[in-house]
Amino acid sequence: MPSITRRRLVGGAVAAAAAYGGHRLYRGRANATFASWTPADGTWPLRRFDPANTAHNPSATPPNDAPTSRRLTTASTTAKKPRFHPLVGDDTLVLHGSRLETHALDGELRDAHDATTPFAGLSPDGTLHAAQLNRDSPATLVGYAPDGNRIYRHSLPDDDPSGLTVGTREVYVGVESGDLVGIDVETGLRWRAEGAKPVLTDGRLYGASAPLDGTVAYAPRTGMDRYLHPGPARRWHTGTEGIPGFYHPPAVADGRLIHGSYAVRGGAVTAVDTETGAFLWEPRSLGADVATPALVGDRGFTAVGLGDRTRGRVVALDLTTGETAWSDETDWYPYAPAVGGDTLVVAGERRRDGESVGGVVRAYDTGSGDRLWTRELETEAGGLALVGDRILVTSGADLLELR
Repeated sequence: MPSITRRRLVGGAVAAAAAYGGHRLYRGRANATFASWTPADGTWPLRRFDPANTAHNPSATPPNDAPTSRRLTTASTTAKKPRFHPLVGDDTLVLHGSRLETHALDGELRDAHDATTPFAGLSPDGTLHAAQLNRDSPATLVGYAPDGNRIYRHSLPDDDPSGLTVGTREVYVGVESGDLVGIDVETGLRWRAEGAKPVLTDGRLYGASAPLDGTVAYAPRTGMDRYLHPGPARRWHTGTEGIPGFYHPPAVADGRLIHGSYAVRGGAVTAVDTETGAFLWEPRSLGADVATPALVGDRGFTAVGLGDRTRGRVVALDLTTGETAWSDETDWYPYAPAVGGDTLVVAGERRRDGESVGGVVRAYDTGSGDRLWTRELETEAGGLALVGDRILVTSGADLLELR
């Protein structure tokens, strides 16, 4: 996947973590609730649908026959990568990247902000939460009401955002140094722990890509304990040895936390028990860039990019064993899986001579792995949202609707 964040070397991050016994908790809000929520029908409010990052919208019904395509919006910026995963609320369509735009569901522009916005999410009340980069100052978390008015602005750690998810009361943002900050958006009170890529479900927050501890599970402190200890309670951590390469944000469902990762010599899919942190099966090394799977019951559906970025495979996994249920080789580089109903949709990029020459969206039957249809795009795909009978996909400066 393309990235628009600037990168900084943050000296001393590992040394500081070691000095605190491999984890740090900073004083701040003590009674974090970790309250999760389920998206309403007809919405896709976060990067991978819900706070648990499952990339599965059970109420969506993507087309099983070759869809028609129409352009909903065209960016008003000349930036090369203006758009990434579209977000869909009850009556709002959000596009973010080198700028932040809010549209009506039919594509009509409502509001725009010239702010580089690598991560954003909608909360159940319609508030838009955006992690934004600033030229000469630390990144900020900004909240916008449905009418476009700014309702809060809070500073983030002095490093690039690397992940965001939204709870009912707090927003959780990870940064590239490995820190995780939880912010009460109404008061600005916060706590700070570890895990650059957060997911939230069932009263538990998980932070992946902690510098020394891999993935860490946190739960809220309760009773008197919340007044005696700062921040959330650590339940377990995986360590870094079991997950090769660079983590993608994990996903959680049915008692399993699933990772995908990138490594030149081979990324992998791994599964962890959410109660104990124990690995459920040996990591599956499927290729260089293994997307975190979309999770549906005991199945996971991942996109795998191979080393030369000109080909890949789409793989269905049995999450109880890690074994392959079915696989399809592609002559393009897939990276964005999502499931609606019984249909898997995967987006990716076609490359030639080291250059991007277009995008691809392909649909599969989740049970059999049969290809249902393939749509070629003029430019690489940025991300997907599956809403009702529509597939919304960003492609260069455009947002396309397939249905």
